[in-house]
Amino acid sequence: MTLTARDYFALPASQIDASVEQDFYGSLKMRNGTFKLTAATRFAEIEAAFREIFRERAPCIRHALDVGVSTGTTTVELADFLLRHGSPAKTVATDLYVNAKLVEPLAGVFVLTDSSGWPLQYEVLGKAVRSWNRRLDYLTLKFIPRALLRNALAGRVRASIEAGKFEPVQMIGRTVHDRDDITVVEDDILRRSGQLASAFDFVRAANILNSNYFSAADLDRAIGNIASYLKGPGSMLLVTRTNRARANAGTLFEYRAGGTFAVLGRVGGGSEIEDMVLRHAG
Repeated sequence: MTLTARDYFALPASQIDASVEQDFYGSLKMRNGTFKLTAATRFAEIEAAFREIFRERAPCIRHALDVGVSTGTTTVELADFLLRHGSPAKTVATDLYVNAKLVEPLAGVFVLTDSSGWPLQYEVLGKAVRSWNRRLDYLTLKFIPRALLRNALAGRVRASIEAGKFEPVQMIGRTVHDRDDITVVEDDILRRSGQLASAFDFVRAANILNSNYFSAADLDRAIGNIASYLKGPGSMLLVTRTNRARANAGTLFEYRAGGTFAVLGRVGGGSEIEDMVLRHAG
């Protein structure tokens, strides 16, 4: 049985194993229709392919950015990979959905929302209730009580948040909690952040920059934003994607003078947006 958000966030990180974490986050559907799920070791093949390049450039990699990290599980693996190969980098991990709020709109009724107030889970009579509908729910008519619950609580949830009556929580993995070398922040890759500007020697964008998520115009915007986060010539960008067969494809780029990119290496035929990155001109 899926834990309620109240019970989950009350647990010490040491008491949350991988199955409990995956079950909890796998039940939460974000506002954009995605789920916060990231399998550990999914990027091992890509890291192995580019190991020698990272060893050679280890002294130059002091600040890393990991974009679209979900719960941050593979950010820990990335930080450990960099450390093993001589880069004790500080890593900033970003995701569109990190900050959340635990609200009690009625006595004994709790709602987990994202930072904007969008409901992710309800707790009624101590039991977790999904905020979203499956196809089967429309056949069994379970969507009706869920809709009634949402409508009944929406105004109260909004009023509680506006009054500051909520508990702030972060939707990150258990392995991230005790890492002093990793900072997780909420960020939208389509909105350029001044706080991230010209700050990083290396940026990874894994399973986020692809045509399933973004239009061509949005991909161009995201690439431009990422380019602005690199320190300058010699900085690196890794764009990867894992397909349904769990095969990896990615391209490692170097940022050059004049704001252009060049290919340092490929795995699995390269990134599907390689040409778009190479066309970028700062």
